[in-house]
Amino acid sequence: MKKKYDLHTHTTYSDGTFTVDELLKRAKYVGLTGISITDHDTMEGVSEAKNIAENLDLDFISGIEFSCSYDGYEIHILGYLLDEKSEKLASKLIELKKARNNRNEKIVKRLNSLGLKITLEEIEEEATGTIVSRAHICNVMMKKGFVYTKGEAFKQYLGRKGAAYIEKECSNPFEIIKLIKECGGVSALAHPSLICDSKEKVEKILNLLIEAGLDGLEVEYSSYSLKDREYYRELAKSKNLLMVGGSDFHGGNRAGIDIAHSSIALEDIKDLLERRYKED
Repeated sequence: MKKKYDLHTHTTYSDGTFTVDELLKRAKYVGLTGISITDHDTMEGVSEAKNIAENLDLDFISGIEFSCSYDGYEIHILGYLLDEKSEKLASKLIELKKARNNRNEKIVKRLNSLGLKITLEEIEEEATGTIVSRAHICNVMMKKGFVYTKGEAFKQYLGRKGAAYIEKECSNPFEIIKLIKECGGVSALAHPSLICDSKEKVEKILNLLIEAGLDGLEVEYSSYSLKDREYYRELAKSKNLLMVGGSDFHGGNRAGIDIAHSSIALEDIKDLLERRYKED
């Protein structure tokens, strides 16, 4: 049986519903060889995960996912093997947390103005980690009976065309790639198919990211078709990019996607692993 890795997962430290312990035990149960936790804008779970993974005999690769924007497009950059003790990284994560909190305050005010009485305290109680997201706001809205489903919450209120939508203060992807490199890490473009429908436009953005020092591309992802996987694999090879891949597992906050729903084979990430061993 091929050794498989899921390099894109989320825990309760950001907007997932599984704790680090639950996620790693699930990864072991489904037969994964290794896993990376790529929580949004935080690496809080890394130390905990390293200890649990060692006890489970599960290969663990530290990670993070940064939300960025460029030219009106939302772009997510995955970072692996960063020095989580870096002062530059810590400073950036504090900045991103403040931006999220500022956005959440504005969303709550807008919801209140629409007659949906929700407080920041209720949302913070819903979030067990330090990152509070729209997923947590959505859960509170459902608990209070304002909406029946997550889809309804995002369509009517929290999504880009929703009545309470507030634009996110996103990072610049070129600066994030530079930061990841300065922290000794490896950067990769997450789910390029979600940037926009035009492969030509995505490739133009990818080329700019490569010029800025991008290392890799997510070639396996839960929503990819077979043609998508083939296309992105060939694209990564043609541009000499490292290949990464994963499920984007969020537990109950993303129904229908389990750990290893999409994964990547050991032989595809040997170059990534070699970089880790060089760091060690």
